[in-house]
Parts: sequence; structure tokens; C-alpha cells
Amino acid sequence: MKRTDIMRRLCRRGAVVAILGAAVLLSGCFDGSGSSSGRGLLPGPDMPDIPEERIRPLIFVHGLAGSASQYQTQAMRFASNGYPDDHILAFEYSTAGLPAIGQAANGELSPELDAFIDDAMEELDAEQVYLACHSLGTRVCGHYLSAPERAAKVAGYIAIDGLTAESCPGDSNCMGIFVNEASRMGTVNTHLPDETHVQVATSEASFAAQFEFLTGTEPERVRILAQRGEVDISGRAVYFPANAGAAGARLQIWEVDADSGARLDSDPIAAFDIGSDGRWGPARLDPDAHYEFLLLRPGRADHHFYRQPLIRDSHLVRLNTSPAGSEIELNTNVSDDHAALVITRDMEWWGDRGADTDILEISTDSGSGDQAAVDIISPAMGNGSIGIHVHDDSASPLLTTGLPLPYFSDQPFQEGVDVYMPAATPPNGVISVVSTPRGDSALQQVLNVPNWASSGHRISLIFNDYQQD
Repeated sequence: MKRTDIMRRLCRRGAVVAILGAAVLLSGCFDGSGSSSGRGLLPGPDMPDIPEERIRPLIFVHGLAGSASQYQTQAMRFASNGYPDDHILAFEYSTAGLPAIGQAANGELSPELDAFIDDAMEELDAEQVYLACHSLGTRVCGHYLSAPERAAKVAGYIAIDGLTAESCPGDSNCMGIFVNEASRMGTVNTHLPDETHVQVATSEASFAAQFEFLTGTEPERVRILAQRGEVDISGRAVYFPANAGAAGARLQIWEVDADSGARLDSDPIAAFDIGSDGRWGPARLDPDAHYEFLLLRPGRADHHFYRQPLIRDSHLVRLNTSPAGSEIELNTNVSDDHAALVITRDMEWWGDRGADTDILEISTDSGSGDQAAVDIISPAMGNGSIGIHVHDDSASPLLTTGLPLPYFSDQPFQEGVDVYMPAATPPNGVISVVSTPRGDSALQQVLNVPNWASSGHRISLIFNDYQQD
């Protein structure tokens, strides 16, 4: 089968491959253009001596309400230790409409995953693959591995905080990474009791365990090694949590001022039409600059995404938006006078961990009025949310109460908080969001965005799940 035919198959599947760029990039999903990860790293990096026979396609399978985003940081860490960028893949599927984690019927995904694995092995000239599966993804992978002919294609299986302490399927080479010390998988286990369910998929300690298990050698570093010069960024714009492409939308990327979020030029630096697979990019960006990713949705409010800079190539960037008429949109109070935010991080916001509790402060400075900084993390929030919806509650207009918003706390990994953020069209001020991860003021992360009015605009802020200089 021709390379281009393989890539068309990979790209159009409901379960979609997400591939990091490299000197030789699987480019069929990226409008025919490649990436140049071979531009080089910072001077003189030492790399682990990975045996060639231990390098295989590594496929991440996410959990409930997840996507390739939960492996974005790990993929950059693997690449920072010399593992080929183009061997890090992600199998994505819909978790929309699942009433409960335990009620998911994921056996139906085995044919899709099997075809995906076959295509990856053919494209990368490999006889076997690795699977790294998180949460609900362990059900998907466990069912896949239950058939000996399929399990024979998997050289190593990592179950990351699976739903149960499952036994190792068949004769597979397995590893379990768990928060609960009582949970076990096979004979190789790593317990990270100071972490939480999503964090254990994205943390440094989890990466180190995965790297050594798969390659047989310890990583040289657990931090991301910055590239020299510009980075290539691409990914998918998808409807959450179905992971279906936001077809018909158009993405513009604007460089913005870090202190205000205001656009620096009259034209975007890149633009992409979004098709049924949701793919966009690559766009070459300055790793020290800030950007607005503007998703224009015909007939609907524009969706503005602001995220912290990425310091090396990444092709697992996800822009999660909502389909028209979704419950999320129906439960978001909008008006010409206030803004609405969704703040996400692929590591739980801790609301009740003593000195390690997260701090997330929001303030507004605008011509429509100022609002002093308020910390929206509270003990009532608990320790399980990665997405926080923030807007003015219709029950208490023009007033910040900090109380939970209806609907959102009943959704997996989500919360809602009542905060009044004055807005205008066009924007006449700045909303500042300051994250203090785990209460450590030395690690503060800041995103400043225009106060777009929620009647015509949605705003998503994406904080990195890692902190480094």
C-alpha cells in the first residue's frame, strides 16, 4: 500500500492518529506539508543510548473525556530523550454520551484500533507496537489484548491508573502505573500516591517509569528539552468529548502581546480550514511568544484559545470546542456585558490539599469596570477537575460569588464557578488569570486575554501541566 493511501486511512478514521513532527514526518494529515524537527536542540544535549530494537510505534489511548492532549507533554519528553518523534501516536475515540465509566462498551473499538495498529506498523516498518492506555483507555486496550492474534502485535503494554487492578492480558509484557498502592498490573508496577488520576498520565515520574520500561534505559532528563529556533505546532480542532472534527470552522493564529492578549499585527500569521478530521497546521511559531488561536465557527460565537508557549515541536495540540446546541453551551450564561472562560490543564486542580492546594486568581481591568483578583479554587471543588467553566451566574448578575455554577460539577472532570468579568465589544480591557500550581508562588503561570463579550465570543485558556524555566 502506498504511503499516501496509508495516511489517508489514518486521518479519516473516527479514531484518529496524532503524530509528532520529525525530520521525516508522516505528513498526510497536515495538508501535504512536513515538519522539520531536525532543526536541532539546545547545544550539546546528552541522550540515552536506546537500543534500536526497542524503538517501536508508541500509541496512546486516552480515557473518559480525554484526547491526545493527555500525552502531549509526555511525547515532548520522549523526544527530548532521543525517541523518534514520528513514533509517538495517539488513537482517539468518542466518549460522548457515556453515562458512567463502568458502563462503556469498548469492545467495538477493537477493529478500529487493530486497523490503526496495522497501518502504523506498515508505515513505520515495525513488527510490533507499544500501547500506553489511561483510565477508560485500559478497557479499550484490555479488550484489544484479549485476542491472542492481536496481543501478538503488542511488545509492551502500560496501563495508567486503569479502572481496576486488572491482570496482564495474555502473555503481554505489562506495566501498571497507579495512584492507589493496592493496585497492581502484572509484575512491573509504579505507584505514585502523591499524584491524582489525570496527573499520573502527564507527570514527570510517570514519564520516567514509562521510558525505562519501554527502552530498558533511564531517561537523561524528565524536563522538556527546548529546541533552538522556531517550533512547528499542529493538531486538531474537535468537538468535546466526541473528538470529532469541527468541520466547516476556520482557524486563525495571531501573535499577541503577553501583557494584554491584544493582537500585534493586522493579519494572522497562519490560517487553516477545518475539515471533517479536524486537522490544522503545521504553523511555525516562536517558542517565546504568545498566540491566540481563533476558531471561527460560521453562524456561532467565535472561540478564542490562549495557551502558554510550547518550547518544542508538538503535533498533539487540541482545541476543544462545543457543538451547536450542546449542554455546555446551553448552560453557559452569556451577555453583551460579561465574559465567559473555560480554563483547562491536563493535571487536576487541587482544591483541598493543604499547602499544596492550587491557587487560580482572576481579575479584570477594563473600561467597563474593574474586578479585584479572586481565587476560584476552593475546598468544595475537591481534587478531580481539569476543566473549570467561569462566567456570571444569571442568579446573581454583576456579582462575583465564587459559588458553583449549575450543571458543570456533575460532569466528568469539570467544575463551574460564578465570577463576574466585565466585557465589551470590541474589548476594552484585560482579564488576567494567574495560576499558582500546588501553591508554589515560584511556579506561577500567567495568561492575559482581552475581555471579549460572551454574547459573541467564547474564551478558552490552556495552562501547561508542567512547570520549568
